Amino acid sequence: MSRRAEAWEDDAPTAYMRPKRSGGWVGWFFFVLLLGGAGAFVWYLYLPLQKSARELTERQLQTAAESARQGAKLKDTEARLAEVSAKQETLTGQLVQTTAEKEKLEADLKAVQDSLAEKLEPEIQAGNVRIVRRGNDLVVDLADQILFDSGKAELNDRGKKVLSQVAPTLSHLLDYSIQVGGHTDSTRITAASTQEHFATNWELSASRATNVVRFLEEQGNVPGSRLAAMGLSMYRPVASNSTAAGRQKNRRIELVLIRAKQAAPAGN
Repeated sequence: MSRRAEAWEDDAPTAYMRPKRSGGWVGWFFFVLLLGGAGAFVWYLYLPLQKSARELTERQLQTAAESARQGAKLKDTEARLAEVSAKQETLTGQLVQTTAEKEKLEADLKAVQDSLAEKLEPEIQAGNVRIVRRGNDLVVDLADQILFDSGKAELNDRGKKVLSQVAPTLSHLLDYSIQVGGHTDSTRITAASTQEHFATNWELSASRATNVVRFLEEQGNVPGSRLAAMGLSMYRPVASNSTAAGRQKNRRIELVLIRAKQAAPAGN
């Protein structure tokens, strides 16, 4: 064999292996390319999709939680609405009842006022008796001159007659208490005969009120449990004490008719 042939034979294996090296490089190239594509897929598609899916899941959970909260609020609102409706129905019923009671009270007071006005018509016309409303109370204002002599606390005959006309109506008012208030003008007691019994207007007004109460109980059959006597002296005037006419109005006995459950001090 010639040297060229031997040289060719020596070079042949080397020439034969070069394609294998070329093919391996291409394979690695495609492998790297594939790996890069997979990485790109993961980075640009899979991870964003996974993030979006996670965010969507979180939003769904938040939505579900918010829906649960809103449902709870709705139930609470419905419960409160039911409670308010129940209270409203109760208040409506109470209002109807209160209105009915007020109408009955008005009717009762009007009937009593009319009855007393009819019996005391002559004294009312003479200006000695006034029957007036004071809120829910009915006040029978009796001038002292028709009940007592000047400076005295004992009822005179005219006073007994007037109270006898009033007593039957008062005795039948079982739902009312009667507060008898004695009032005077601001003139101080100076007469010696009066001072023997009453040092001041306090004693005089209290004694007069007490005698009216005693008459209503003993002669008028008005239960004592429904009666009260109060001496108020000169401190609850209804007119000016600077004139004779005003002082005359202030010297009086007031019969204040008050529903028993609303009893309050006379003169208020």
